[in-house]
Parts: sequence; structure tokens; C-alpha cells
Amino acid sequence: MSDKKIAIIGDIHGCYYTLKSLYCKITETDEVYSVGDLIDRGKYSKEVVQFCIDNNIKPVKGNHEDMMIKAIEKSDKFFSFIFKDAELYYYNGGRETQYSYISSRLYSNFKKFKEEIRSLGHFDFLSNLPLKYEIGNVVISHAGIVDGGNDVSILWNRNTPAFLDKLQVFGHTPLEEVDFKKKHYVNIDTGCVYQNKLTAVIIDKHEGIIEKTIQEDCNTQDIE
Repeated sequence: MSDKKIAIIGDIHGCYYTLKSLYCKITETDEVYSVGDLIDRGKYSKEVVQFCIDNNIKPVKGNHEDMMIKAIEKSDKFFSFIFKDAELYYYNGGRETQYSYISSRLYSNFKKFKEEIRSLGHFDFLSNLPLKYEIGNVVISHAGIVDGGNDVSILWNRNTPAFLDKLQVFGHTPLEEVDFKKKHYVNIDTGCVYQNKLTAVIIDKHEGIIEKTIQEDCNTQDIE
């Protein structure tokens, strides 16, 4: 294992079996990160979160984690919390996350989902994820960092990221293939949950250079 290399995994979205297969291919380093969006859309969000905890994978917070956290926290705060308050989260794949925890997609079981995700420690794990990591000459975030950006844009931005002194590694916008601009950025969201593939890159963290790209085709168990 090299202490100068890190691995970074793209958007997973509940694709547990694909993640396990991809992870087994990462042999260059045990320092593994993720660009976030562990949850939603795919079938196995619960299993993905637990896999990251068990294997010390370090994700940044994605917009899907942020939506889930806000939906749960708002329902805690407001007694009159009704379906429209959770609609954005459910619309973006939250029902599948709920199902992975309690085998129900019904809004009437949202309270049960909250209790279960908290009891497992997963809510705290996701709530405490950072918005970015800066490691040597690499910056990891969910969406690309733009000039004048803030905590919202780092989760939702789809514009070309700013030039930094470090290589930006992010996801958020799914593509068929990795989008790489040398000495600028790399988008490693290759749309696994849309029946494409899950991608990881091996990077020399001191030089900010991609040494290897590893990919795994979507396992249909994750989405069907």
C-alpha cells in the first residue's frame, strides 16, 4: 500500500453490490474517499452507508444526504410537518432509501424510518460528513467548487469549476464517461444507478495526478 496515493469513488446512490465489486479492485491504497450521494434511487442505501462505515471510506456530503438530513430535522421541529415538506426528498429517490431501512415506501412510515436510521448511527454519520476534503494537491467535494461559491453551490453546482491550485475531484452530474481536464478537475460520476458504471480514481495526492481509473458496470441487483 502506498501512503502517497488515495482512491476516490464516484456517486454510489444505493448501488451496494456494484460498490463491493469496485472496492475489491482498489489495491493501491487503503485511504479511500467518496464524492458523496451514497443514498437514494438505488435499492441498498442502508447497506452502502454501513459498508462505508465498516471499511473506513470517507465521503463528503452530497446533495442527497443534505436533502435527507433536512427532511428529518424539519419533521422533528415542526409538529405540522406534512407530505409536501418531504416531497422534494421522496421525488429525488428518498423512498428507496426509506425502503432499504424499514421495507416501506409509505410516507405514513416516515417516523419509523427516522427512528431506524438514527438507531443504527447512520443519521449521525451522514450529518457529520464534511463538505470537502483538501488532501495534498487534491480537493474532494460533491459538486465542483466555483468562484464565489457557498455551502449550497458545493452541493448543487453543475457549472464548470474554478481553477484552483489543486485538482478538483467531484461528481453530482452523471456522465457516460469520466470528464477530465488536466490540472483542473475530474468529474467521476458515471451514472451507476442509471445502469452505467461506478468509477474510482487512484490519485497521487502530493502531485494531484490521476494514476489509474477503475470502473465496475452496474450490477442489476442494485436497481431492479
